[in-house]
Amino acid sequence: MNRVKLVRAAATIYFVLFLIFVTWPGFVPFNRPLPLVLGLPFNMAAIALWVGFGAVVLFVLDRSEERNRAGRPGQDARDGGAG
Repeated sequence: MNRVKLVRAAATIYFVLFLIFVTWPGFVPFNRPLPLVLGLPFNMAAIALWVGFGAVVLFVLDRSEERNRAGRPGQDARDGGAG
């Protein structure tokens, strides 16, 4: 149970930082067109990187929650623990 809380806290911290760094005051250091990163301007590549890592964070959170649900007796992880 401790591991699930740690993963939830880490995901929350990541998405708060995501919010800060893709909005106006936090985005200022990334707001420049050069250098090009994989053909994208730097500011677009920075946002794409945050979104990509966000997908990874959500995947890790989902796996953690699924293991937590599967560990409880009498509940099936496939139906969301409603059994």
